Amino acid sequence: MGISFPMVSIIIPCYNAEKYLSNIMNSVLLQTYKKWETICVNDGSNDNTENILLKYAKQDERIKVVSQLNMGVVKAREVGIKEAGGDYLLFVDADDTLVPEALEMLVDRLSVYPHADIVVSGYHIVCQGTVLSTKIPKIDILDSLSYLKRVLVGKTGWELWSKLFRKSLFDEDLTHPQRIRIGEDAAVFIQLVAKSKTIVGCNTPIYNYIQNEESVSQRKSVELAEETLKAAIFIENYLKKTVFYHDLKKEIDAMFLLFYSNSTRRGYLSWNNSLVKKIKKEHFSIVSFYLIPFYKAVYICCWYSLGYLLKYSNIRKH
Repeated sequence: MGISFPMVSIIIPCYNAEKYLSNIMNSVLLQTYKKWETICVNDGSNDNTENILLKYAKQDERIKVVSQLNMGVVKAREVGIKEAGGDYLLFVDADDTLVPEALEMLVDRLSVYPHADIVVSGYHIVCQGTVLSTKIPKIDILDSLSYLKRVLVGKTGWELWSKLFRKSLFDEDLTHPQRIRIGEDAAVFIQLVAKSKTIVGCNTPIYNYIQNEESVSQRKSVELAEETLKAAIFIENYLKKTVFYHDLKKEIDAMFLLFYSNSTRRGYLSWNNSLVKKIKKEHFSIVSFYLIPFYKAVYICCWYSLGYLLKYSNIRKH
């Protein structure tokens, strides 16, 4: 099979997604690049998800439906990967959509860089039909170390969607953080980048990320805030085992700042929280503040100051 026309396997985990399926499935059927298959994994849905998927499978033989008991998005993706027959994999969330030229633009980058292991693309953030912002990777070609540095300091995203992966990256089992719902994608993506040799950019938005209030990423609780910090610790422990670790220490500190920033939007963790105390002691530094995006640094400083004021206020009361 010529690399200029590779088979792309689109993997869509689906759980109680009946409200969104027509949008994502129609966006797949409208792809201008035709050499694809779609693996839809029905993850124990108790709504009409399975019947809707089967209807689309009858409409186009390139669509396959696999049903399983509810095991979560990680297991659903693993099933999709095992079923996939493509040279490259594209992960899509069931409540998002692709632009019609998505696969064509991704494969076009492979025609320029046939040895690429990952193609990262731009995407739109959409809320109620309105594009709120557009994210562009702003890279041409990078090695794994250079790209890891960009990811860890927040210059590019670490979500699995909107990226094309060489399937052989998944030949060896990946390690998944246990009992973590927030940051799991980041933990997996870091491993995939570390296993890669070449990452190229598609500086055009090919994916519509739909903000959905029902998704885990929009929920708030102290538990989710702690899970965010645990994901950062998992990533650090993984990188310690790689050849990249000593070249990434400053960037890892910056990553902890970013994950701490994200955790504050999930729920309030007091200064006495053991995870917060550990991260502040080991990773907060002036250098790491300079590495992250300016607006993130300002946000963390404001939150940090607020925490200090609250702590001081409590001391005064007692």
